[in-house]
Amino acid sequence: MSEMVRLSIGPDMELSMSRTRAEQLVLSWSRQLGMGLSFAATELDGALVLSDDHPLWEHHTGLDGHRDYPEWDPETDLAAAQAFYQPIKSQAKIFFDLLIDHPGQQLSVDDIRRLTGDVFSGPRSVAGSISGLYRSHQASGRRYPFYWWEGQPTCYAMKPSVAELFRRARNSVDS
Repeated sequence: MSEMVRLSIGPDMELSMSRTRAEQLVLSWSRQLGMGLSFAATELDGALVLSDDHPLWEHHTGLDGHRDYPEWDPETDLAAAQAFYQPIKSQAKIFFDLLIDHPGQQLSVDDIRRLTGDVFSGPRSVAGSISGLYRSHQASGRRYPFYWWEGQPTCYAMKPSVAELFRRARNSVDS
């Protein structure tokens, strides 16, 4: 879980939240105040959309399958992405396709449920669908192609360049 932080917002007033959520709030408030920050992030339908170089990617919650393997390379990994994508089925495929179709967009569990017509019953159902990606992940020799940030709510996202790689892989596998 992300480190908890406390933000003072006035005399005798503070907010307590995960570091990830605090960073999201800073970005949102910065945009609202017209201050801008040095890295690209936007909001789409209330969800944070991160560029490939956004620092929040480094603050994800993922463990071994995310930190111990190399990142996907959009220039050289098309065959590996096709091999990863081809065997995915059921809820894992629905989850994965959703991330491909929302590149860089942090989607909460509630977003995922809403966008998939309540295919998932809740956070555990979404997390459970990830187990359907394990074999593809192991065979690929690459990190999982998405990130997540544990919290209330947990959020998931795929870097835009990786989403584009997997969109190309999906198109070639499905055709």
